Amino acid sequence: MVYTASFYEELHYEDGHKPAIKIMIKTDLAKEIRILFRKGQEMKEHKAPYPIVVQILEGSIDFGTDGQRYPLKKGMMIALPANQIHDLRAMEESMVRLSLNLQDQTSRVEGI
Repeated sequence: MVYTASFYEELHYEDGHKPAIKIMIKTDLAKEIRILFRKGQEMKEHKAPYPIVVQILEGSIDFGTDGQRYPLKKGMMIALPANQIHDLRAMEESMVRLSLNLQDQTSRVEGI
């Protein structure tokens, strides 16, 4: 099966404290998720049961893990092993691509 999606269409940012989360594509291998942050929105400390990859498509994110802060700008990526505690804070309006293992639950991400 062939899948297509655009991270840049139908952008709906959430007001309040939580970013907007949408599954863009689900394949036999992974889920590709778009997270839209308004400036100042954050995802507090959490961990994923499988390895993840986070890519900044727009804006900038202050990414914290393992006692360090990583200022991630448009085009940058970070990969984490399973169960690595991390947090994200939007320094400006931002769009993030999150690649999850197929067995990871999207509801877990939405609950952060």
